Amino acid sequence: MASWKYLPVLLIWTWMVGIFDVASACTNCLKKNDTLTCIDEAGGTEYQLNLQSEGTILELSCVSHMKPLNVSFISDCDFPDVEEIEITGCSLPGVSYGDVILHLGIFPENVTTFRVRNGINQDDLEKWHLDGMDNLMILEMHNNKLKILPEEFFVPTTNLRFLKMSFNSFTTLPASLFTFTPFIETINLESNEVEVFPDAFFVNLTNLREINLSNNYLSDLSSHLFIDSSAIESLDLSDNRISRMDEDVFQDMGSLKNLTLLGNLLTALPEGVFSNLISLRHLDLSSNLIKYIPANSFDKTVNLKTLSLRNNSLNVLPDKIFIQCRSLQTLILSDNNLKTIKSEMFPIPETSLSYLDLGKNNLSFARNKFNILVAHDSPLDDFPLSRQIELKVVILNDNKIEFIPSVFNRVFLKLKNIDLSGNQIEYFDYHSLRFFEESVTLNLKNNKIKIIDFHDRVPPIKDKEVILFLEGNELVCDCRLYAFSKIVQGKPVGLAEGPPNIVVKDIDNVHCRDQDDNLEHLNELDLTTLTCTVRRCIGNCTCLHRPHDWMLIVNCDHLGLTHIPNLVDLPSNISVTLNLQNNSISSLQDLKSPRSSQVVNLTVSDNRLSFINETDIPNTLKILDVRGNNLTSLTEPLLKILNETDMILSLGNNPWPCDCGSIDFLNFLHVPSRKVTDFEDIKCADGEELLLDLNEYSLCPFFMQPMVIVSLVAIAVFLLLFAVLGTVSFYKYKQGIKVWLFAHRFCLWAITEDEMDANKKYDAFISYSHKDEEFVNTVLVPKLESEDPKYRICLHYRDWIPGEYIQNQILQSVEASRRTIVILSSNFIESVWGQLEFKAAHSQALQDKTNRIIVIVYGEIPPESELDEKLQLYISMKTYIKWGDAKFWEKLRYAMPHPPHLKKGHRRRRDTDKLELVKSDSKGGA
Repeated sequence: MASWKYLPVLLIWTWMVGIFDVASACTNCLKKNDTLTCIDEAGGTEYQLNLQSEGTILELSCVSHMKPLNVSFISDCDFPDVEEIEITGCSLPGVSYGDVILHLGIFPENVTTFRVRNGINQDDLEKWHLDGMDNLMILEMHNNKLKILPEEFFVPTTNLRFLKMSFNSFTTLPASLFTFTPFIETINLESNEVEVFPDAFFVNLTNLREINLSNNYLSDLSSHLFIDSSAIESLDLSDNRISRMDEDVFQDMGSLKNLTLLGNLLTALPEGVFSNLISLRHLDLSSNLIKYIPANSFDKTVNLKTLSLRNNSLNVLPDKIFIQCRSLQTLILSDNNLKTIKSEMFPIPETSLSYLDLGKNNLSFARNKFNILVAHDSPLDDFPLSRQIELKVVILNDNKIEFIPSVFNRVFLKLKNIDLSGNQIEYFDYHSLRFFEESVTLNLKNNKIKIIDFHDRVPPIKDKEVILFLEGNELVCDCRLYAFSKIVQGKPVGLAEGPPNIVVKDIDNVHCRDQDDNLEHLNELDLTTLTCTVRRCIGNCTCLHRPHDWMLIVNCDHLGLTHIPNLVDLPSNISVTLNLQNNSISSLQDLKSPRSSQVVNLTVSDNRLSFINETDIPNTLKILDVRGNNLTSLTEPLLKILNETDMILSLGNNPWPCDCGSIDFLNFLHVPSRKVTDFEDIKCADGEELLLDLNEYSLCPFFMQPMVIVSLVAIAVFLLLFAVLGTVSFYKYKQGIKVWLFAHRFCLWAITEDEMDANKKYDAFISYSHKDEEFVNTVLVPKLESEDPKYRICLHYRDWIPGEYIQNQILQSVEASRRTIVILSSNFIESVWGQLEFKAAHSQALQDKTNRIIVIVYGEIPPESELDEKLQLYISMKTYIKWGDAKFWEKLRYAMPHPPHLKKGHRRRRDTDKLELVKSDSKGGA
């Protein structure tokens, strides 16, 4: 059988032997869960032994007794490999610890680390307690309630390197305590009750590197305490009662790197107290009562990297106080009473300062030279930190700062964390967040911020993240919060390169207050309701700007107006909502002003209107409210205009007559798609019946009588005869009639295209995207201009006058051409000017009542969702020519203006086509 098959049996046997060995190693001890429990029934004591780290560490715990440590009842123990011992919860033994260890089967000379912790009912230490532990290197006696340390206590431990006698009750220590520990490197005497350490207490300890005397009762630091201590690198004197120290107390500590004086009672620093600490790296003077620091205190500490003066009573700092600290990286001045800081205080020009804490002071920075709040305009030289270009963290919380300093995003290239919480900032804008680092955290909690003004058109910095904290501010829900709220809610904004990556970490606790004094969650804010008051308005009216739809809301209600006020000139992208309710306006003729062309929402309710002229209605109007006036009818031309639009109407509470004259109005209201908001308020003049509940017979029963019918038939016969005679007369006096019709703009369909186009300069104007110019210039134009019949073509680059407005040249080109050829492609859909050219041509065709547009589909037909609704009509009715069609050139020349010798034969068909296209265009316009 192979030998590996015996392996499980061998492992189980080894484990059992190990248990037997450990359990049998000490008499009067039982093994349970890897722990030996040893009970002295006679003495009423119980101990636990725990062997760790492959037998090199022994833990001895006293479980339940108040008597001195006594393990004499344990015998036959054998722990030859133990090097480290930890005794916990025991009293001092009546014999040396060396004897205790030896009785447990451990060689005292092998022990290098010895810890006694959490002792109970302790007596005083005796000088023999460490006898036999000659090779001890680490001694820790922590939290044992020890009061007296004998002068000769360390005589046996001449090899001691590390000593920790912390959390005891020592009040005095022998002057020669360390005479027999020449190799000691670390001394920790923290949390005792020592009031005075002996002079030259650490003398001749040439290997001593670290001293911890914190949390004692020291009140005075004598210059003799640290005599001949040139090797010490770390000194902790924190949480004592030190109120005075000699100016030369550290004169022999040229190697000192870390000095902690935190939590004492110092009120001032002695002149030159740190002048010999040329190796000092870290100095902590926080939580004292310091009011005064000499100007030269840190002139010699040129290697200082960290300095904390937190929680003192400093009102002012001397000029040039840190000027020599060129290696200073962290400076903490928080929790003082500083009102100003100056650039002269800091290292210039060489600086390493990367962490600066000025929180919880009374600092306020001067505004810019114009004394305005816009922080990004502030002169850089006015800011005291403007030359500390290595800063990464700036903490300025709980001061009196009123704006975000511009140096944060114009000078500090490495800045990553800014804390401005608890200040008096009322405003910030997009410029305040344009930092250089890829990710910056800005804490603006608990300020007085009311306005966060972002602009849709300000381009962001790509690949930057700003993490904001905004809880505890008083944001105002108005239009200035619009763009910022869109970003916070993850909605697209009008930024050319995409929205900036702004994360508000406490967004669930950020609110704004609306006009009704209600708090709104910023992440749930209805952006369509945000408005701002416009200071300059019309007369006594009030104006609001609503950025959601770029709307100017002009409110002129209850002003006693008799005429519509003139609007001011506005940018072309602004629409106007005009509220004129509760005035005395009797006519809308003032809306004919060009400035009214941007009105989309008009409310003229509760005025004195009795008539509405169709020419008074702006083409841009989408909502019309004329409730509560004196209207009795809507003219047929006005009804026609309303039929061709999707205008939303409010017509109630007018004295509508319920008679024959209202039949057209009734039919108008009965159209299913009609958008009237108040059908229930459109009643007969007597105020009882709803107009919609009536029919034509109810309105005009007269039309149903036989005599009326006979009369109507007679009239129809008469009109027929009149039409026949009129037709004959027309052909006899055709030329004169056409001139009269054209002059009075009547029946333009009766005028031939030749007469209308007689003075047009070009046969065709080509509208196309510049991306398709190769097709136009190399294929289309040469073919049309060189082959018979030859056409005169108008092109952008050839026939336009440089410098003139593009919109004017588009209109002139369309009016001067008999046709407009649209090269419809995916590129054309993306062309803004192409869209304007098509609309101009379509408008001209509707005006002339003739089809002037030739659509050439170049490439695939774009999806209808991307097409203007007028273009959709041309595509849906197949009134286009497809490039690549076998008869493309025949169809194109047929659609172009015909030469005179071809027109006679095709006049009838052409006129028919024109009428059909005019009908189609009219539907498209609706």
